[in-house]
Parts: sequence; C-alpha cells; structure tokens
Amino acid sequence: MATAFIGRFQPLHNGHKHVIENHQNEELMIVLGSAGKSRTDNNPLNVEERKNIIHECFPKIEIYAVEDNESDKKWMNEIIEKTRADKIVSGNQNVLNIFKQMSNLEIKEADMHDPEIYSATEVRRRINGGEEWSYLVPECARKQIKDLIETIKKSGTQYEFKPGWKKENAYHGTADK
Repeated sequence: MATAFIGRFQPLHNGHKHVIENHQNEELMIVLGSAGKSRTDNNPLNVEERKNIIHECFPKIEIYAVEDNESDKKWMNEIIEKTRADKIVSGNQNVLNIFKQMSNLEIKEADMHDPEIYSATEVRRRINGGEEWSYLVPECARKQIKDLIETIKKSGTQYEFKPGWKKENAYHGTADK
C-alpha cells in the first residue's frame, strides 16, 4: 500500500519520526506542504532544507513538494497524481477533511506520539527564545537544524511574551499538531 504522509515539516521533529517509523512496513512517501519559495513565520525552511533534514534521517524515503493552492481539489489532485497513494496520513485535520470529502482514499490521522510536546511550532518557539530544543527533534536531524538556526530565527515568529501570558491563549499552542 502506498501511503502519503502530508505535512509541512518545519522542521522534522520526533512526532514526525514516530509516524514514519510506524508506517515503515508500507510504501511511505512524504509530501511537503507549503512548498512556496518565500519564507514565512510558519514556514521558515525552504523545500530543499526540509528535504535535506528528512533525508539525513530517512535517506531512502521519497519526498514530493506541493505548493499551496486556492483550490483544495486541485491541491489534492496534484498530491494524488504525484504520489499515486492509496492512503493519506496527516496530523492536520483540514488536510484529512479535504481528502475525506473529495477522494475515496483511506484516511488516517497521524499518531504524532505526544503532540503537546513534539510540535514544529514548539521547536521554532524554543529556537527563537534561545531555549533547549534539540530533544524535540531526531538526533539524526540535530546538526542540520542547528546549522539553520539563524534562518529559522530570521524567518520565524519573534515571540514576545507579556506578563500574565498563558500557553493556552497563544496561537502556537495548537498550530502544528
């Protein structure tokens, strides 16, 4: 069974690694979403940087990049055409809903291991805040991510916490599950 794991991987973290390892008995491929050329707060790493990080840990895995599209159907069809997948795995509920509503593929929510801890948003937040982040990412990816810290800082959200700040009130608390 060909399985497409769809995500942004901004950057690869231990939750992603857990999903990939749980699907190793399948023909698993990665689909990098938000593959546009510009860097944004939520997408500081470009496609090549993300591919290199993933290949450092999983050198044989096929990786496809798909740019965002105003038409969910066109976006979905591009993924189906590129991957020929029978099954879609994602931690993004919007992605799962698109495929559930517009395709007959098997849909599975990604078991990200512990999404409250393993989140790309949390990795970026910790990098930007000068906090320890390395335990959140696979050991095989740490050097490459460390080499990209300045890129992540320049492109990523610069968090400014005010007195009385609470995690549950922050956008980044649930964005990258």
